[in-house]
Amino acid sequence: MTSDEKRATAIAQSMGERLRHASDLPSMDRESIEVLIAAGEWGVALETLCTQLYEYDLEPSAEERAQLEALGRELDVPVRYLLGDPWAGPEASP
Repeated sequence: MTSDEKRATAIAQSMGERLRHASDLPSMDRESIEVLIAAGEWGVALETLCTQLYEYDLEPSAEERAQLEALGRELDVPVRYLLGDPWAGPEASP
């Protein structure tokens, strides 16, 4: 397995885990995110997940938020901004 394949596998697994932690999301949203993950659209999947958590007023635990932010750094996705942090800008999370 190449390093790119290992990275892709790790990201897909992390995305799946993040989605499992978002069990309160409606099934329609979860299914849409699962399709994005399966298609390798991890950045879009993460953006959608964070946006839906915010829209449904579902606050991730501190540990889960840290995992989302780490994944956001990996994928260049502004997780803090998407989760509604008023001090974060739309640029990628630090």
